[in-house]
Amino acid sequence: MTRAKLTQEMKDFFEKRDPGMVFIGTASKKGIPNVAAKGTFIKVLDDETICYADVFSRKTLDNVKENPVVAVVVVNVKTFKGYQFKGKAEIITEGKLLEEAKKQNPLVQSVTKIKVDEIYLMDYGPEAGKRLA
Repeated sequence: MTRAKLTQEMKDFFEKRDPGMVFIGTASKKGIPNVAAKGTFIKVLDDETICYADVFSRKTLDNVKENPVVAVVVVNVKTFKGYQFKGKAEIITEGKLLEEAKKQNPLVQSVTKIKVDEIYLMDYGPEAGKRLA
C-alpha cells in the first residue's frame, strides 16, 4: 500500500496548530467509537508519520490495541481550516521517542505513532471532506 505523504504546508499546520489540541478517533473491535483530545507531544516524525503522547488515555489505548485504525483531526477554530489524517497506529512503550516525550511531560506513559494512509481536507465549505492523499 502506498502511504499518503504530508506536504510541507500540512506539516507546518500540524506543528503550529492553534489551539494546541488534536482529536483522535478510535473504535473498539466491536465498533464502539471514542474521540479523545490530545495536547501533549504532538509532532510530525516524517512525511508519512505523526505521533502524540499518551498521558491518561485508557479508552484510546484499549481501542488502539484492539483496532489500530485511527483518525487524527487538527483544526484551527479561528480560520475553520484543518486536516484529517487516517492510518494505522502503533503504541511505543520504550525507547528514544518515549524518552523525548517524557522530557515534555513526565506523566507520559506511551507514545502512539501513526503511519498515515489517507489525508482529507477539514476546511469549512464545499471542499470539506475532499481526499487530498
